[in-house]
Amino acid sequence: MSKEDVSIIPPHEMLERFDGINVAAPMVRYSKLPFRHLVSLYDCHITHTPMILAAEFSRSAHARLADFSTSSLERGSFILEERRRPSNLAQLDEAPSELSAQKAGQERVRGALIAQFAASEARHFADAVELIRPYVDGVDLNCGCPQGWAYKEQIGCWLLRHPDVISDIVRMAKNRVDSSFPISIKIRVDEDLKMTDQLIQTAIHAGVSHITVHGRTRRQASTQPVSLSSIAFAVSAAKGAVPVVANGDAWSMAEVKTIRKETRANGVMSARGLLANPALFSGYEVTPPEAVEKFVHISTDYGLIFPLFQRHLAYMLESQLSRNDRVNLNTLNSYAGVIDYLEESRSLDFTCPTY
Repeated sequence: MSKEDVSIIPPHEMLERFDGINVAAPMVRYSKLPFRHLVSLYDCHITHTPMILAAEFSRSAHARLADFSTSSLERGSFILEERRRPSNLAQLDEAPSELSAQKAGQERVRGALIAQFAASEARHFADAVELIRPYVDGVDLNCGCPQGWAYKEQIGCWLLRHPDVISDIVRMAKNRVDSSFPISIKIRVDEDLKMTDQLIQTAIHAGVSHITVHGRTRRQASTQPVSLSSIAFAVSAAKGAVPVVANGDAWSMAEVKTIRKETRANGVMSARGLLANPALFSGYEVTPPEAVEKFVHISTDYGLIFPLFQRHLAYMLESQLSRNDRVNLNTLNSYAGVIDYLEESRSLDFTCPTY
């Protein structure tokens, strides 16, 4: 299969058509271009920008430059397996004991990039969508950020109990651009699952392309376990009208498989798990040395600011470093210092690009 045979498919169609879709979460500060590029090298099929404030993005060129950058190389391409579907219903009537799944096909597909925005006013979101549309494969509305400042600004999780506002925001954006352009939402489950059901039905009627469900309520800390049963409820509530992505506590491929099995979601999203191990979806238990080498090359090529570069490496190597080594890494103050340190202490090789 040649490089020319890569299909470009919207993210919601990827989730509908293919098995085992892996998703990188939108993470404030961290899910910028170099990190997205890195995880796309390790079986991460859909990536997100950090949450961007739609109002600032839509009215400030400076904000647009600071908040968003992309590259033609960042998405990657993947050979994906089509979902197995039951044979036709006639076969079910005629020979139920011999019912089998149709043979799944393979297809090389380009990865997808989704920009996530936070908004409380429909016009700000629509403006932002219109501006960023040429550069991304879809846009997501953040309905789950639990931070107090976001709630006061009536963005993020404030929207969870205001489904009509979500509907207005989504509808205006879809009216502004081609109605087929994917607009998704990311939510948290509600303490009252009837509210989650109402939100999902309202969002589907507004025309969302898919829904990501974080399995904690807005009041639950990240130290509390996610509720897979609540995510499964959300999947059931969607009734197959749109794909659903499960989010929360995906720290290893074993956990990813459990999430898929127990929720029946179309995809699994990881946030902190990928920060700790960008190669998680490729089955690595910890960040492999080659991923560190790749990240250093990618970061220097893109010009990632040093403090963020250093924090990423601290997350990636935390489980592999002693306390003293972690302290030493955090006291370094330049790219050169970090590279020298990694060459000496981890025996890494940065002489040639590896991606």
